[in-house]
Amino acid sequence: MAEETELRGSSRVQVSWSEGVLDDDYTLFESGKILHEFDKHIYPGGQNFKEELIPEQISNEIKIRLLDAASEEDKERVKEILGIV
Repeated sequence: MAEETELRGSSRVQVSWSEGVLDDDYTLFESGKILHEFDKHIYPGGQNFKEELIPEQISNEIKIRLLDAASEEDKERVKEILGIV
């Protein structure tokens, strides 16, 4: 399910999922901001969407997916950013 999880410096954690050719990427920042980059469909106008979120706007299902996809060294940081106890 998770294609890659990578730690970038000390300020963010990036998680990418691929379902075929459609992107579904999340970048979690220490500040609590979350950047969601995604495609809705493959047809013109359906790709390269971006939205800035806060943890309260993400479903528990997505939070669990992000935590599961995180590397062992990033799991605690992901929990803190997402507010998972």
